[in-house]
Amino acid sequence: MIARRSQKKGNRRLRRTSSAHQLEVRMRRDPLQHQRLQRINGILRKFLVLTLLVAGTYFGGRALLDKFFFHNPDYNIQELELTLSDLLTPAELQAFLNVHQGINIFQVDLTAAEKKLSELPEVKKAHVERLLPHTISVSLERRIPIFRLATSSEEPFVVGQSYVIDQEGVLMMPKKAENTLLELPLLIGFENTHFAPGAILHDDKFSFALALWKQLNEPKNAELISIRSLDVSREYDALVTDENHASFIFGPENFPDQMERLQKLFAHSQETGRQIATANLMLEHNTPVIFRSNSDAASRLASKKEN
Repeated sequence: MIARRSQKKGNRRLRRTSSAHQLEVRMRRDPLQHQRLQRINGILRKFLVLTLLVAGTYFGGRALLDKFFFHNPDYNIQELELTLSDLLTPAELQAFLNVHQGINIFQVDLTAAEKKLSELPEVKKAHVERLLPHTISVSLERRIPIFRLATSSEEPFVVGQSYVIDQEGVLMMPKKAENTLLELPLLIGFENTHFAPGAILHDDKFSFALALWKQLNEPKNAELISIRSLDVSREYDALVTDENHASFIFGPENFPDQMERLQKLFAHSQETGRQIATANLMLEHNTPVIFRSNSDAASRLASKKEN
């Protein structure tokens, strides 16, 4: 009987110890949870204060900007400083960019304006700038065409229908007949059915024509030939016709050698007084040349003087 009582007392002690331990654990857990809630509340309060500060700064700054800049009549456009290279008239530019007197200069998107102007086929480079307090500056650099494109040497130049092309291969369709355009050499050998203003002509024939044009426009060669037309319709060569209606055949390779033969040929022509009718400069030896007869040369000279 005594032993059993002792055993029960021991069990009671174990129960008391276990209950006290559980109570102690719970009491430690409650302060930790409270601390976590305090940290979260502190972070939320800081975030809310920071958000209010940012919003206040933004709206307050925007109000100041509107007052002193965007809605300030002192910064309304009063003058346009224009360098348009005869590409647009001042009225056309204002309508194109929707920029006119009375608009605030800070409301003009300079990047968008430059991009829109640069998309015009004739414009090589555009620059739009604010000049405080009330001026917008616009300058345009025009593309310089080097050829008129034609399917044959007899094709006339028609404003709004005929194409010209610059060194970068950009196609343009002029809307005004200018003397400088009519004086451009013809580039023959391309079908214009798929052409479009502003498109870039990526073509081996154009690369050949451009390289030959550069060679013939070097000072020592330009004195000999003034290009009237350049025909690349044939597959392996180019036919150049000068203002005297002389024809010269060039190959796509060894330009320096061909130019040297050209210079020797003209030197011989001057020494003998004979005018060249045709010459094939592709051959390295015994260049095939046909000279004009004296009567033919005399009639062409007379015709040239009359013109």
